[in-house]
Amino acid sequence: MKLLSFPLLIFSEIVRSMEIMEIFELSQVSRRTLNFMNLARISIETVNVANGSSDIIMFFNRSCTERVFLIEFLKTPQPVVGQVKVNNICIDNHFFSRTTETVYYSSKEAARKIINCNSNQFGYGLVHILTHLDKIFYRMDIALGIESGTLKEMRGVLCHSVFKKCSYLQFRGENKTLSNEDCEYLLEKTQPTIGITIFSKLSPDFDYKKILQFSRLRVLNLGKMPLEDLKALDSEIANLGNHQFTEADLNLFLHHWIEGNNRKLRRLKLDGFKEAPDWDILLKDIVYMEWNPRERGKYYKSKYTHTEETIDCENGNDFKNKDGQLATVVHHSEFLDFLIWNDRFP
Repeated sequence: MKLLSFPLLIFSEIVRSMEIMEIFELSQVSRRTLNFMNLARISIETVNVANGSSDIIMFFNRSCTERVFLIEFLKTPQPVVGQVKVNNICIDNHFFSRTTETVYYSSKEAARKIINCNSNQFGYGLVHILTHLDKIFYRMDIALGIESGTLKEMRGVLCHSVFKKCSYLQFRGENKTLSNEDCEYLLEKTQPTIGITIFSKLSPDFDYKKILQFSRLRVLNLGKMPLEDLKALDSEIANLGNHQFTEADLNLFLHHWIEGNNRKLRRLKLDGFKEAPDWDILLKDIVYMEWNPRERGKYYKSKYTHTEETIDCENGNDFKNKDGQLATVVHHSEFLDFLIWNDRFP
């Protein structure tokens, strides 16, 4: 079958039906094939990139429940048992051409949909693979996970324009501390459009105002975030851990919301409540009521990115802001959830 002899419309339908690993391999056949694939406008879910203990590029299915393709950069080179060869072991004219790095995969790895790269230059290889993928796929988004301890060596790499396609950013390294300088640098170079997750600890002088505007915000070690910064939160969904907010602080925040602030907020999830909070303090001077099945449903649906979570709100307390917007505050497991209902019966 002479694939390139088909009209573009038929060619596009054929390549769109292929699996991601097949598309990746086909793109290396020739420059002409790559150009045709670029015209086919092949859609893809987010490309996931992580560095640190493992340097990998991952692709998941649309529901993000199963990995469908993995490109792994090996820190210890392995014997080459089969090669993807184009332009003298190149994805383009200069990829891997100045090193002894080799792309390889065995029949077992092909079945697992894994391509390995013998590489000790993750950053160098990463840029060229991502720019190649950007030529294949239409409107590619990147979810980038950066290990805090590797930022010094990654600074030159992150200057590349391909990282401006970052939609989601993870600050990795639970035992590392994220400084204001490093946070500002990463946000400037990647400019994530959807949200960020911070697994690292935050420096004692951390400026929380840098992160309050993201639609999706998850911080596992919030530290001493001022209440005024919490009131300035401009997220839709925020998951904040290891914080120092008390019931009295959160009561002030709820009053702040009732007065018509934090209009984008749909969910605020806080840990540290192994026992139920002191409701008398938390709901002081707030007119609230127990669940009424005629007012709202029992379950609240929350979608952070791709995965959806269901929260049982039967035991929650309901109240409204000055515009009549209904909210529920509910305790479950060790979390306190503040939920705003757009759809009362999802």
